[in-house]
Amino acid sequence: MNFNIESIKRKMLIKYPFFGSIVANVNYKENKEIPTAGTDGQTIHYNPDFLKKLNPDEQTFIFAHEVCHIAFDHIRRSEGKDPEVWNIATDGVINQFLKRDGLKIVEGGIDIAEAINYDAEQLYDKLLKEKQQNQNQNGQDNKQNQQGSSSEQRQQGQRQSSSNESQNQNENQSQGQGNPSEKQNHNVGHDIHSMWQDAVKKQKESQSDEKQTEEQKQQEEILQQEIDKISKMEEQSAFNKNLEEKRKELEALKQVLSKQAMGAGTFTNRDQRIINDIGKSKPIIDWRYVLREAIQYDVDWSYKNAYIENGVVIANLEEQPMPETEIVLDTSGSINELLLKNFLRECKNILQHSKVKVGCFDTEFYGFHEIRTEKDIENMKFEGGGGTDFNVAVRAFTRRVENKIIFTDGEAKMPNIPMDAIWIVFGEIKINPKGGKVIQINGKQLDRLYSFEQDIFYKGKSR
Repeated sequence: MNFNIESIKRKMLIKYPFFGSIVANVNYKENKEIPTAGTDGQTIHYNPDFLKKLNPDEQTFIFAHEVCHIAFDHIRRSEGKDPEVWNIATDGVINQFLKRDGLKIVEGGIDIAEAINYDAEQLYDKLLKEKQQNQNQNGQDNKQNQQGSSSEQRQQGQRQSSSNESQNQNENQSQGQGNPSEKQNHNVGHDIHSMWQDAVKKQKESQSDEKQTEEQKQQEEILQQEIDKISKMEEQSAFNKNLEEKRKELEALKQVLSKQAMGAGTFTNRDQRIINDIGKSKPIIDWRYVLREAIQYDVDWSYKNAYIENGVVIANLEEQPMPETEIVLDTSGSINELLLKNFLRECKNILQHSKVKVGCFDTEFYGFHEIRTEKDIENMKFEGGGGTDFNVAVRAFTRRVENKIIFTDGEAKMPNIPMDAIWIVFGEIKINPKGGKVIQINGKQLDRLYSFEQDIFYKGKSR
């Protein structure tokens, strides 16, 4: 299984926007000295060989799990607590919320179904009380066995004590605790908690590294501010807040699609807009199948200039061009900021599969911008604000480009010019262009796309 840390970060930003600043500002470091993954509160350490054995959802689970430990400040909050019980409690709670969100708990992870009803502190108190009760019960059983008068009673008591100890040890291991005498660092579950104690000591000393650059210090400050904000919330509240934000954005988009106020016109405003906080979203469309010749790599084996060695034809590894996509965005007066943001989020998703150029139009085309990274999209200025002329849009495309895409709300007459383009129409307006393919994005489709997140949000509210 392939492993790409940048791809996993993108997935986390899409699925957990509420934890976005943590995902973006924490450090990620390969560490083959640990078997799986772990965190010291500032950096997520991971063994790439372990990650390659997992599927993409499990890989995302691993990193989302560590992000949660950081966001909820579980390391600092561990001070003064029973380490094993606290580790089980924190893993138990966050694993159930990640599982609720559709991520699969990896093999060996703590899976306590009832933890979905607790916060970490509450579950810790419950588990600690159960542990103390078990210890007291075992102590009383051993004392009664030792007071037995007959040798048969003494032998039976010894067998029962041995059985209890064995059972307790097995229970501990099934929960990921292991044998405390063998695991002084109290690692539990699928990840490594052994660096937590050192992290607490460092936090107490709390001197910033003088060798840090200003950028690193600023990144650390942003991270700490986010930790301070989120750690004040209970785990249940934070996860439900994440779902609520996604739900509100979905509802706002659906309202925009249902209204679409201004309609087409013949004038141009040449207004310039800067769109801040565009963000990310899961792809509404599976662009791998929509884009022609779409590939995720830009090298391939080629037999051009091949040579023969020991009777075998040896191919050269040469760069092959990635498919090119030109996108024109409807920036007319009927397109508000929220709708434009959703156009641009899909542009980011397309960028994962193709070279991209993006341009804006209303009754005029304002030129293409070459997009190499997501930052290029974030930094774009968007001209328009007038009416809509689709003839202008289709004339903007280069003849030989593989993929031509128009993002619009469909509010204008169709062009007279036949064009083999992909029309992405947000809203209820039905269009019938001369040539090409139309993909309609309306409220019902958005409901189906996000139905899982909505369901779990409403279930969370009803508890």
